[in-house]
Amino acid sequence: MDVPAAGRQAPSSTAHRLEPLLNARSLAVLGASERAGSFGLRLAQAVKSAGYAGQVDFINPRYTTILGSPCRAALADLDTAPDLVMLGVGARNLEQSLLDAIRIGAGSAVIFDACHGEAMNGQPLLPRLRSIAREAGIPVCGGAGMGLINVETGCVASFYGAARMQHGGITLIAHSGSVFTTLAMNDPRYQFDLLVSPGQEIGATVDEYIDFALGRSTTKVIAVFMESARNPDGFKTSLLRARNANVPVVVCKVGNSEESARMARSHTGALSGSGTAYRALLEECGAIQVDTVDQLMNVALLCSTGRRPGRGGVGLVTDSGGLRELMIDLAAGTPAILARLSDTTRARLRAILPPNLDLSNPLDCGADLTEDFAKPFEQAVEIFASAEEISMIGYEADLRDDYVYDDRIRDLAMTLARRTDKPCFFYSSFARTNNTTLGQALIAAGVPCINGASEMLAAVARLQHWSDFGPGGGFAPPQSLPPDKIDHWAGLLAGASEVDEHLALSLLSDFGLQTARGAVQDSWGAVRQAAAQIGYPVVLKTAEPGIAHKSDQGGVLLDIQDEAALAEGYGRLSLALGPRVILQPMVAKGVELAFGFVRDPDFGPLVMLSAGGVLIEHFADRAFALAPVSEGRALELINRLQIARLLDGARGAPACDKASVARAFATFSAVCAGLGTVIAEADVNPVIVTPGGTIAVDALLVTERKPGQR
Repeated sequence: MDVPAAGRQAPSSTAHRLEPLLNARSLAVLGASERAGSFGLRLAQAVKSAGYAGQVDFINPRYTTILGSPCRAALADLDTAPDLVMLGVGARNLEQSLLDAIRIGAGSAVIFDACHGEAMNGQPLLPRLRSIAREAGIPVCGGAGMGLINVETGCVASFYGAARMQHGGITLIAHSGSVFTTLAMNDPRYQFDLLVSPGQEIGATVDEYIDFALGRSTTKVIAVFMESARNPDGFKTSLLRARNANVPVVVCKVGNSEESARMARSHTGALSGSGTAYRALLEECGAIQVDTVDQLMNVALLCSTGRRPGRGGVGLVTDSGGLRELMIDLAAGTPAILARLSDTTRARLRAILPPNLDLSNPLDCGADLTEDFAKPFEQAVEIFASAEEISMIGYEADLRDDYVYDDRIRDLAMTLARRTDKPCFFYSSFARTNNTTLGQALIAAGVPCINGASEMLAAVARLQHWSDFGPGGGFAPPQSLPPDKIDHWAGLLAGASEVDEHLALSLLSDFGLQTARGAVQDSWGAVRQAAAQIGYPVVLKTAEPGIAHKSDQGGVLLDIQDEAALAEGYGRLSLALGPRVILQPMVAKGVELAFGFVRDPDFGPLVMLSAGGVLIEHFADRAFALAPVSEGRALELINRLQIARLLDGARGAPACDKASVARAFATFSAVCAGLGTVIAEADVNPVIVTPGGTIAVDALLVTERKPGQR
């Protein structure tokens, strides 16, 4: 059956494609009912739960009214085409219902069913629905989702009511329906602007929802719980747009632990899991990455007021010496930055604090229980508000829904947002504090309320890092390479079934990397002559085709001092692995790193930086990034590795030239990006770094296999 042409007037060229879906002015609810316990009744009740002022039409041939509102027999009976049709029907009727909605000119649709079963042509239903939506150009939310809620307008296109929801600054996009309801329907301190459950993304993808939210002044932060990006390029574009618009996108990405199923010959390919590219992408685009839904909502809550921290650290005001010490201990093990108080700030605090209270951050202001008990808290907040070294202010006191020991302490919490223009929040070190009602009142006053010391520190650290990162990461653009040189090597590699070490190092050298280039030979006479030209000591390696990792097979002989040792080594190597070898000069000792590359099927070139050679056994951490990277970005990746302390000159050793490593890695990443269509994987290992520079000693390239090629 052909997809009918949409009958409604085309939207304005300036209107977002999702406007009729997420900002619907009229609804039609197909499958609404009054039957007790039915899904249709839940739909009807939910639609009417939040005071939606737009036109609502129920569709069911069994009724003339539902919940006091008129009911039509069919979509075709409507006088005007609705912006949004909610398809509350089962799989058997979904295809025809979507076609009917398109035929009358509906602007969008929501599907709740899981879309199993067959279409009318006998094919699977889900791809047929996607095809219909794509051909008609109609946005469809679902299936297998909970629908959507626009809290600002009261539009509830879901089977969960929203009567108690208060409008706030969080847009929530959750692939999981359970996550959607858990986060939306529990603690009222989390106040939303939009909530979307995209489900199977039949006719709209997560990037489009992000993009729409960015166009709303009411959205201050976008929280995303996601399984995958069905439109990878669009997802990246939407994240970059959010970064440039200074709107935080907080992402909890699940499904990261399963290792990639594709075969990999390089170490990088073997070490990169399915979530690696997503983590690199999110970092590259300035999204805030979290691991749990608690972290997702606490970071979103902290961002929901629209305030953004400047440079500096958090200043904490508390009423407990013990909890102050706990916070100091916890902060020492997290990336959260407690502001280091300046001499000026310390002097001002000393003037207002009793002598028995120490000057520290967190600052314990809990003095004797006199009539002036609240005064030090108020004065400390005022001092923190003007301190240049403090970017955020947190306040903790023993306040609960059932207990307030001093009204002025509570009043300070409620007025915190009026006392400073910095991001501010109230917190409790105990995660199970009874403060649900208090938390709702505080966020209404512009003060997020976060429970749990560790959760608070994690949220603060992530927001501060996001703010410090800045649009573009504060780094210069990556370098560009000569197109003619890229074309030359692309043509050369496209016809190569094997790329040996000599050719791989030649490629890197041609683009400016310093390499330990040598000579490839296959007879003792040629080996002897090449060694004399290079000069002892030399390195002898097998160059036989098909041996990807030479050291694993005893194919690398180091520090050969003279011809006799060379003869013995060559004889042993040629007998075990074959006569073809490569000779190189012995490179001075230094810190060994490794560069790696794989091409992710969704996000393209992905480069890796790690310890190399034998050091990889002692420093297992790795840094990944989308290619190409700038030198500044490369240096940031280097500094986050554990091995960076060796590069800095541990135990009295001279510091290595980290700037040369950054240049080399940036160039390597540019080469991988430029040749990413012909190179499938790459390893440069080891890369030896000394005080005098950086040199690549060994390299492996795996070319892209053509169809039918083994």
